[in-house]
Amino acid sequence: MSRFNLFLWGCLGAILPELLRFFRLASAGQPLPALNWPLYGSILFLFILAAGGFAIAWDAESPFKAIWVGASFPTLVTTLIQVAPALPHSS
Repeated sequence: MSRFNLFLWGCLGAILPELLRFFRLASAGQPLPALNWPLYGSILFLFILAAGGFAIAWDAESPFKAIWVGASFPTLVTTLIQVAPALPHSS
């Protein structure tokens, strides 16, 4: 699979949880949250681009894995940051 396809599948994976969240709110008859929509949209756009880049870095073998990486992006990055290796000590 090409890097561009990995990127697009990763971006799709990143947007799916947000779409599901808004779908659940709408189907329950609840109003959408009162957000600063331009700021939210800008941050979401950057998040989607980062998830697409992360899917390329992960080098997923299939579209399904790239979607999974995109959807799991926040959890994966948090885990990687928490278990980051310590810097070597100079003697």
